[in-house]
Amino acid sequence: MIAVAEISGKIVGFGCAQSFYSFCYEEPYGEITELYVEEAAQRKGIAIAIISCLEENLRERGVKSMKVLTGRRNNAAIRTYEHCNYVKDDEQMLKKRLED
Repeated sequence: MIAVAEISGKIVGFGCAQSFYSFCYEEPYGEITELYVEEAAQRKGIAIAIISCLEENLRERGVKSMKVLTGRRNNAAIRTYEHCNYVKDDEQMLKKRLED
């Protein structure tokens, strides 16, 4: 799903989220995969409003647990997510590129 924020008819931010289902878990979980707000529109509560919109839509789909991945040094994003009651955990992400 995608949520957009507008000011005077101009899109100034967006967020994307997904819900995932697994046979290993009883309930689906949600993940915010993208969040962006133009610099001129930052610090006006737009990111928080986008996050809330995404969460509400996922809640309606039965999601009760959310996660988000952001850079370790992306302090502004981390503060925004913490303001929305997200907490850091001890998981470590590993990745691999599959060659053709």
